[in-house]
Amino acid sequence: MADPGMAVNSAARVWAPFRELNDIVESAVTRRQPGALHDLEVALRKHKPDFIGLLKKPGKNTAHRELVRKSNVEGIPVLGEQRRQTFSQQFIAETFILSDLFELNELAAVELLMAGEQQLPNYPGLTRGLVAVLLYYDGQRSLVTALRALAQAREGRTWTVGVTQEMQSVIDVFITELLQAGLVGTILNAIKSMDLVKELDRLQKDRALGPPKHRKQVTDLYVEVRQTLGDILFCLACQRPLNMIDTQRLIAHLRQEKSLQANETLDSVTLSLLMTLWYCFDVSLLQREDSEEVLSKLPVFSQPDYMQAIHKELVSDTTWEMPGLKAAAQFSWAILLRQTSQFNVASGGPNGGSDFFEDDERLVDVAMNANLFSFLSLSLVSCSNFHSEEFYLRRLHGLISDFIYQMPLKTKELRNRGDEISRIILAHQAEGLEPPQQRRDLQEFMTLIGDIYMKDPLNLQLALEYWCPQEAGAGDVTTVYRLDPKQIALFKFVRVSGDLLPAPLYLPYIHMLTGLATGPQCAHHCFNLLRVNGGQANPVSWDHIFGSLHQYYTSLRQEVFAKTDIVGVPHRLASPRCMTPQELEAVCAVLKLTKHIANLNETCRSAFCENQQWSVVMVLFGLLTCSVNIQLKGELLSTLASIAQTPVFAATIWQILESSQILQTLPTSRDQSTGIKVELEEVESRHEEFPLSRGFLELMTSLTQFPVPMGLGAGTRSPGFDPYLDFILNSLLLKYNARAYKMAEEKWKVVSGCLRVLVKLLSDYELNNEDLLPDTVDVPGLGVVPASKQPGFTLLCLLLTDSPLFKTVQLILEEALRQFEQFVSFPGKDYLEEVSLLCLQLLEEAADRQESLEKRIRETASPLLVSSLERLLLAINPRTKKADYLINITKFVIFNTFLPKHTLSAVRILCHVCAEFSSQSDIVNLFTADKRVSAELLHGFVECLDSSTVEIKQERNFFLLTEEERSELKEPPIQNSICEHIIQLMLMSLDQAAPNLAHWLLGFQLQKPVVKTTLQDPGVLDSPKTCLHSILTLLEQGLGSREGPTCLLDRPRLAELGFHLIYALCANKDTSSPTLRYLRTTHDFLFRQLHHLPLDSNKLEISVSDHQAWLLKTIALELRMTSVNRQRSHTQRLVQLLLGDEEQEICSSVHPGEDSELGVAERESLLSVTHTITSLNTGKQFRQRLLGILDTISFEQSYPSPLHVNFFDKAQIEALVRSLETRARDGVTYCDVRALRQVLLTELANQQGPMVAGQRPHIMEEIQMVLETVVAHNEVREALQRKKRAFESWRQVVEVLLTSVPQDLLSGERRQALLIDLLQELLLKVTGDDVSFEASSLVSDVLLTLMANLRHCFLPSSNIPDSSSHPFWMSSNAGSRSSVSTSLQIVLRGIIDYIQKSSGGTQKVRVNLYGALLYCLQIAQKPQAVQDTYAAGSVGMEKLLVRDDSDYEKLATEYMDTITSYGSSFMETLSRDACDGHHVGRMLSLSVLDTIISMDHQHTWLSFLCGRGYLQHLVDSVASEDDGQLLAILSPHPANLRALYIFQSKMALLTRVAEMPDGARTLLHGGALEKLASCSVLSLRPEVDDYLQHIDDEDDDLIPSPLARYRLLLLAVLRFCLALLTSLGGENKEAATQVMLLIISHGDIFTSILRSRKPTLSEAFLLELSLTTAVIARANYHRELGADLLEHDTANMEFKSLRMKLQDQMLALLPHYVTPETVAKQLKSRVTSPNSASSHTEDDNAARILHLYQEVACNLTAYCRSLIADIGNSSMNQHLVFGPSLEEVSLREGSKLDDMSVTLGVGRRLGLGVIVLLLQQSARHFNVVYDSYHQLTYKLKKLPELTAEDLKQLCGDLSIEKLSSQQRQDLAKSRLVQLVSQKSQHLQHYVYIVENCLYIIWRHLEFFLVHCIPADQSSMSTPSFLRHRTGIRKLTGVSDSMLDDSVTGGSPVVGPGLSQVALGVSRTNIEQLRSAAPTILNDTFFKRVQNVDQVYGQHRTHYSFSEAITRRIKRVLKLHTL
Repeated sequence: MADPGMAVNSAARVWAPFRELNDIVESAVTRRQPGALHDLEVALRKHKPDFIGLLKKPGKNTAHRELVRKSNVEGIPVLGEQRRQTFSQQFIAETFILSDLFELNELAAVELLMAGEQQLPNYPGLTRGLVAVLLYYDGQRSLVTALRALAQAREGRTWTVGVTQEMQSVIDVFITELLQAGLVGTILNAIKSMDLVKELDRLQKDRALGPPKHRKQVTDLYVEVRQTLGDILFCLACQRPLNMIDTQRLIAHLRQEKSLQANETLDSVTLSLLMTLWYCFDVSLLQREDSEEVLSKLPVFSQPDYMQAIHKELVSDTTWEMPGLKAAAQFSWAILLRQTSQFNVASGGPNGGSDFFEDDERLVDVAMNANLFSFLSLSLVSCSNFHSEEFYLRRLHGLISDFIYQMPLKTKELRNRGDEISRIILAHQAEGLEPPQQRRDLQEFMTLIGDIYMKDPLNLQLALEYWCPQEAGAGDVTTVYRLDPKQIALFKFVRVSGDLLPAPLYLPYIHMLTGLATGPQCAHHCFNLLRVNGGQANPVSWDHIFGSLHQYYTSLRQEVFAKTDIVGVPHRLASPRCMTPQELEAVCAVLKLTKHIANLNETCRSAFCENQQWSVVMVLFGLLTCSVNIQLKGELLSTLASIAQTPVFAATIWQILESSQILQTLPTSRDQSTGIKVELEEVESRHEEFPLSRGFLELMTSLTQFPVPMGLGAGTRSPGFDPYLDFILNSLLLKYNARAYKMAEEKWKVVSGCLRVLVKLLSDYELNNEDLLPDTVDVPGLGVVPASKQPGFTLLCLLLTDSPLFKTVQLILEEALRQFEQFVSFPGKDYLEEVSLLCLQLLEEAADRQESLEKRIRETASPLLVSSLERLLLAINPRTKKADYLINITKFVIFNTFLPKHTLSAVRILCHVCAEFSSQSDIVNLFTADKRVSAELLHGFVECLDSSTVEIKQERNFFLLTEEERSELKEPPIQNSICEHIIQLMLMSLDQAAPNLAHWLLGFQLQKPVVKTTLQDPGVLDSPKTCLHSILTLLEQGLGSREGPTCLLDRPRLAELGFHLIYALCANKDTSSPTLRYLRTTHDFLFRQLHHLPLDSNKLEISVSDHQAWLLKTIALELRMTSVNRQRSHTQRLVQLLLGDEEQEICSSVHPGEDSELGVAERESLLSVTHTITSLNTGKQFRQRLLGILDTISFEQSYPSPLHVNFFDKAQIEALVRSLETRARDGVTYCDVRALRQVLLTELANQQGPMVAGQRPHIMEEIQMVLETVVAHNEVREALQRKKRAFESWRQVVEVLLTSVPQDLLSGERRQALLIDLLQELLLKVTGDDVSFEASSLVSDVLLTLMANLRHCFLPSSNIPDSSSHPFWMSSNAGSRSSVSTSLQIVLRGIIDYIQKSSGGTQKVRVNLYGALLYCLQIAQKPQAVQDTYAAGSVGMEKLLVRDDSDYEKLATEYMDTITSYGSSFMETLSRDACDGHHVGRMLSLSVLDTIISMDHQHTWLSFLCGRGYLQHLVDSVASEDDGQLLAILSPHPANLRALYIFQSKMALLTRVAEMPDGARTLLHGGALEKLASCSVLSLRPEVDDYLQHIDDEDDDLIPSPLARYRLLLLAVLRFCLALLTSLGGENKEAATQVMLLIISHGDIFTSILRSRKPTLSEAFLLELSLTTAVIARANYHRELGADLLEHDTANMEFKSLRMKLQDQMLALLPHYVTPETVAKQLKSRVTSPNSASSHTEDDNAARILHLYQEVACNLTAYCRSLIADIGNSSMNQHLVFGPSLEEVSLREGSKLDDMSVTLGVGRRLGLGVIVLLLQQSARHFNVVYDSYHQLTYKLKKLPELTAEDLKQLCGDLSIEKLSSQQRQDLAKSRLVQLVSQKSQHLQHYVYIVENCLYIIWRHLEFFLVHCIPADQSSMSTPSFLRHRTGIRKLTGVSDSMLDDSVTGGSPVVGPGLSQVALGVSRTNIEQLRSAAPTILNDTFFKRVQNVDQVYGQHRTHYSFSEAITRRIKRVLKLHTL
């Protein structure tokens, strides 16, 4: 094994470990994540040497260099890899360059270069060497950043970071150890050795600097490292001062520091080090407490020689490179000495008695001699970052304030010296001499104070300490107010400094006041100070200031008049009046002070304008009209701009501005033109300075904050803003590039001012139709002129056309891009950034209003022509001849790191453009035309998404806050908004056709179909890093950790959008497959995310339901796709997580694998074991995933209280709220709270009068209440929608689990237990008291789905159509059944409770609940099992086919007990819904009633329905309601089929009731059959040709054909009749009569059905015929029907004739159904391809057709038997149905049966041969079917022994190779059981037919051969006849009268006995029968019959009917045949 020291790590040792360290420290200290302490301790222990030797690099090594040199041949071992890796010569050369460049170890250089190669996708356009340079500096940056975070977290005196006490102690100990190891010296040495210029020269020399962006990145990293080193020392000193040695090192370093920037300011590192020294000298802690503990923390007191050593160092004459630094240190040390001397620590202790405490003032003098204050002002305060550092500012504030407070004599000395110097200056000036050079300490001190407090970006309000409120303690005597002595001293300094102020000190003092007036309160105090000074005598008072301005105005105005009035006077007579430079400077200073105060305090602003004596506005405007310096005019306009921030004064300024004509708005001649326009062209342009234009633009910016007065300029011109807009546009903005500028930045200042006004005008503009219509106005003197339009409208039209303004905006953006792409600083960069941002915002505002403008143009038919912004942006740029407008805008995403606002605006514009195009292919082509630009843009988007800015939670009542309150809130980070808009852009683009922008951003192939894309990790196969990689990186951070994904805490909104995008990609048809494949194989994304579910919103303190929802939807898609694609392992892993880890492990051990060969019994036993074990862990395991996720979804929702208003009209408020509602993209309707607030405030502003004024506060409170209510309603809607989304996603996962996951992964009792648990949990959640019905409405859908699946669990395999014959729990033990039974009771109760709770809810919920209840009840229903009596000795088959009814009976009984416990309330609810309501609900209610009645053995429900009249209502509605509605469904194109389905449901319920005797009698007496007989719809059977009707039978359309619809009606009625007849029995003559009356009342229909004699092999036709013949056969058991119901003989005769007609047709059908064998062959020939899945379907269809064919034959033979057996058992007393002919048998043998006449008439009958033929055919085919049946049962018994070919044949699927052996056997078993059931039914039919035929043959043979007297034979003698009659009478008891009547007047068809026999039967017929009978009814015949009987009777205990009849037939044949 290679030496680890000689091996390289692919994660570079100088980069990756430091990045990891920084992440750990940041998570522990900054983010304060729980559980990070251990990782922090390990990391600190590991990297302690790196911290001690900070930035120390691993040195070069000769051995390592030689190893690298030979690595191209021998290779270098890589940690974690077995083989040595070789490198190319180029790689080796680059390694040596890196090693020499950074003095780096060669192996470390190899690692760095390898890391650079791996990171190339993150840096497109760079080489690995350039990337390695960046990684090197990034590693250093990470190391020092981690150290700075630790230093900040150190416990100390200045701040706390909120870490735990345990972590605090760990950090303190670690930092102390580092300090003891010399950390301070190490840092100082590192700072000293770092020189940016030298470093860049070295890099440039070795070509280690790339393009400008790379150069900037390197520079920024290097500067940041150096700055961070300084920050580390600063943080250490802030918390705890450095010890003496470290302080001396710091002083020594500062002594040698000599670097000043070009503007003479300190660089930021030196500033940090100076502040470090100042904090080392900070003993302000003594002012709070001076205990021993405090003293021990300060080295000044705790170290004995500290003060002496430092004092000696600072008072020495050692020269410093920068004297100002020494002066600053001395000043700080002097303050320390003075502070220390005030406490006891000065007199005692180690430093007690020292003389250096007396040197404090001397040190101050020494420092001031070195121009201390000037240095602090110019070099320190002027630093760019000084005012942005809070603790820098506080420390300097403390020094200055302590100097003033604790050294009053020194400050007085300053003032005295300042006065003296002022007098000397004034004296010299009076004599015209140059003043001598003097120290101006007081002036510099005042200037310093002004500079310190002039800026306050952090809003610290430190200047407040200089102000002592005048009114404090003067007004309210009871108020105890104790002023701070320091504050009094500071205020005294400010006030006294202005007393008797000499002229040379005036400007510094005003400058100091301006700085101290920063802040609203400070400004007010300063205003009061200048006001109370009072009088013209004091130069520092408002009276003096504005009085002086008025005097200047008066003087200068007189000069102007003098010049214009005096003509011809010599020039010497004109006394020149103008300001001196000193006066000009003073006026500008006071104007700045005035502007400063007016900007910051509205009260002072009002006081300026309302004071009539001052007349500020008039004086300022007056000076503007005078001949004064252009700079002064700029200041005047700027001051007016500050005053114009109040609406009232803005209106005044508008009027004065218009009347003064400063900007010429009235038409004049060219010679008379004056004003600012002339100044611009003649003065400013010549001087190349534009202060006046900038001041005017500033004034316009302030004035346009409020609406421009409508009548501006009215009476003199067309009123409006047009002249001002024209000046801004045409004179300033459009000509900006044609003017020269002395300072480059001023150009962008002017453009910025112009664009700021334009953006404001456009953003405030609201479209209205008046602007689109042409309008004119009558102006005196000018006539009728066009009316001015709103300025916003004008700008909008200009931006939506190819106007000069649009071109100028694009030109500015181009120039800005050209400058920014250099990545260097240049003059005016900040202003150019602002200008480019304003240009983008201008385009963005235009885009927002474009759609509304186009809509209004169409509505008003305006002639205005505009173009859409997106078309303008895609047009050709005339300057570049390319369509690059949109590219230029999008390029701003490249600068996202330092121009985030620009990036956001650019992305918004891009979103608008993409939203307006239905196809984005042009945009994509535009972006991808240039590969370099395409790569830059893509990387820019990726960089945006890679930002790690933590989101700021928005306040709930954000819209209710005032503007001031909103400004105090933290602004959300712009980077997060950028990311959100980018993801929304991709979501929007995904819905559009490919290729679209989302495909490009996410890395899909654009040159080929998107679906064929193979996504790769960055760098693989040259794949770039895309937005998809960035989003996955965001979502995967923290996966696998205890806390879970960190994005949920840091960036929840962005994470939600990220999950949404992932789902959208997986759901899109083009991107689904590539995305899921990439997530699955490369990232294992969904599996790792699922580990952290469920997400707890309470724990995370944010709502994460949407995150979970999108993730669950994606998991559902993944489950579905992996299941469909048979990716079993992936599916199994997800199912394992969802349903519990331990459970899945058990299942894995139970199921050995896909190819296991377990038998049925083994699998059943293992299944039971699995359930037994998993039931112990069900709750625990399920809670972890599926049910745990459900626990996070709450259906409880509180609603806001109703709105109560006193001042507003409630109805109008509600109407206003509705009008402001808009639908968001997620489907939620929100009210625009901001717009509502604006409307209400506008309404309040429009109300005038004293009453309103008095009630205004109360009205404002009511407005606030209305807004809060609307916000609450919005939140409720959003919460409900969020809950719906969460539950919908959970539902999708559950449904996919139940429907798509392979059965073997979730089968058996495991599936059953899961379903029951889900049902119980759901019902428990929705039946609570506080549950919102609206929130839980979706639950009903899931309940229905779950119950359907649970019902399916109790059925056999889904491959068996007759599944009800094999209950699921045939393999369950008793314990599991009882457990399931108890659970089902709970589920049933929950469903019923939910139904009753939702009684007032939506119909859809009730429909779903009734469906779920129906499924639940069906579980307890007895299945219609096949009575297999043919399984000869097949014990295994008996086990499969025979059911155990006790389980069902027990469960049904428990069900009924549960239902009964609800009493009549549930009965009433269900019955009412069955009679009325939604049609689907009625159908399901009827079905539920049907099921309940079937289980109700006590007949409680039947009694309720009868007693309350519901049953009678249903019966009556059949004729009253349904008949009329059913007529419409028979039309060719019905509107709907509701009536049909409701009728079927009613008939099904009535049929169920009719199956019970009591119910049948109730229905019979209730007139059910009479109602059906009166239904006219039953007589409207569509006319179809008998031979073509099978065409309509096979109806596969969604809407059945008219004939099929009619058959559905008829079949329901026929089934009802069958149930009624069966229930009441054959002896109920009334029922039979009413049924026959029903049939005869619609006789034409039934005769048409029976007329179709030739059988068509159509299932629908045969089903109709089967039920018709069955009803007629059952109702025909009685000879005499209707006598008691039909009153008239005529009706009785007609009834009998129609019965005879039906009889004829029934008998005529018989010859067509005597050849089942022939039909079976025809059906077999239909099967197209055997051994296929389709052949199974065809076989099943054929089996059903044959089944129906046999049923028809059964019904016909039963009908014939009923005709024969009507009178009695005697052969003499029966209806003769068939003639004495057997020729049909011979005709069949000659295949001439079809030619046999079937027309029956008087005296003509079918021959008995038809019956014999039917018996023969049935017996023969019985044997064929039985053989097949026997083979199938044998295969079923020997299932494990079947060959693969047999299994394939049984499975019928050519793709069964993909199935396991067990799955094949299960499939084969299902098919075999199905076939056995079919054959068993066929055998039963044949047996029934054989028995009936035998009986008919015996009856006829006995009569014809024994008793019949042929008609052509002579009559009997009277004795013989009488004997015969006597025999009849003895046998049957028939009266003589009957016989006489029959003989004399009986019908030859229906008459009894002798006369009937004699009619039409000749002796020849009898003889032929005698001769043919023995031949046909031979031994072969009887052997077949005997065979049928033997097989059929094997398991019978009673005697054989067939055997007895056969014996009688044989006896008749033997005795009475030849």
